[in-house]
Amino acid sequence: MHSVAALRPGLHSTRLIGVRDHPAREPQSMTTIIPARSAQKFLSVLPHVCGYVPRLSLVVVPIVDGRTAGVARLDLPQDEEAWGEVAATALGIVCRLPDAGRFAAVVYTDDPFVDRDGAIAFEGFMGYLRERADHCGVEVVDALCVAADGWGSYLDDPSPEHGRPLDEIAFEGALPEGVEPTPVRADQGDGAELPACDLAEKERLGRALAEIDRACAALGSDGDESGIAGIHPRALATACLLGQIPEVFEESLAWDVEALEPYLAGAVAWALNRPFFRDVALSQWSADIEEGYETLAFNERWRAGHRAEPTGPVRLMGEGPRPDADRLERALELVRRLAAAAPREARVGPLVAAAWLSWALGRATHAARYVALVAEIDPEHGLASIIASMLEASYLPPWAFERP
Repeated sequence: MHSVAALRPGLHSTRLIGVRDHPAREPQSMTTIIPARSAQKFLSVLPHVCGYVPRLSLVVVPIVDGRTAGVARLDLPQDEEAWGEVAATALGIVCRLPDAGRFAAVVYTDDPFVDRDGAIAFEGFMGYLRERADHCGVEVVDALCVAADGWGSYLDDPSPEHGRPLDEIAFEGALPEGVEPTPVRADQGDGAELPACDLAEKERLGRALAEIDRACAALGSDGDESGIAGIHPRALATACLLGQIPEVFEESLAWDVEALEPYLAGAVAWALNRPFFRDVALSQWSADIEEGYETLAFNERWRAGHRAEPTGPVRLMGEGPRPDADRLERALELVRRLAAAAPREARVGPLVAAAWLSWALGRATHAARYVALVAEIDPEHGLASIIASMLEASYLPPWAFERP
């Protein structure tokens, strides 16, 4: 994958503008303006915007009405042949935002601040990006570099001897009093690892899934109930819940993932491994239980042969209003736990859900990690392949371009 982009509407900053509260915490909250009137202040706050310290990245900060309209991260181009693709993706993100005619750009590199030719690291690429921006009628208000041994602006002295000290831009304590700090991960890949689960939890979920499979097969055997003998009553009760699976999906957002009830957790894992129910879960978690039931009804009509187009937004493609990030966060925490605890083949559904939820939250690097884990088990998985294609194309959810 050459480049990955993620647009996060939130903390608004550059040296010319202000800062918003973290989007993953309160996406519908009132705007809190935090002045960031210097490049140093901007770079100190930026990790709080992203939720991590970017690494080997180009970070693009579009500006609308004097405030930033989000943050996009792309992989740094590793050679000159990739400049055009990365620049086009960055400018495409800026131009898709209504009224965004300006942006700030930051390179994060592990290279020294000054390269062998005496120029700032990646100065050639940044010059190319600025040139392409000018051709598109987009203004670059600042272009900064954070390197292994210093930082500075590409718009300052064209022949710098060294960068400014990195300790000037420490993100800890960067937010003013009264603004709640947000967790800042080590880099964009940090946090993608699945949680640790002990063997007992894995065995409980594995047994529950096997029993639910048996119960579903028995209850679907043309009214012959002889097959239910010996099936655990909890498995039978769980199988009977599938007609009301949106209720389970909704309740699951409040579960303690450290103490999951095996059969209820098994119901969600079982459902996520079946596209018929998985699409209901993802649509519902990105909206509400009413949308879950609507998606379930649509899938039932489709299975019965009615091929009408959906009457509402297709959530799986990022359509509709921006989701409540808290709901997506809770769902992601659950499916990551299920993926960690489920038997190998049953991990696919929760992993795909984790990939989609990460993409919806603007964590393309995490989404790519989960897609890769799915490919190890099922290389031809449909939704995983679609997510991989969206990531490869740096395709973002349309709601990412809505003004909050």
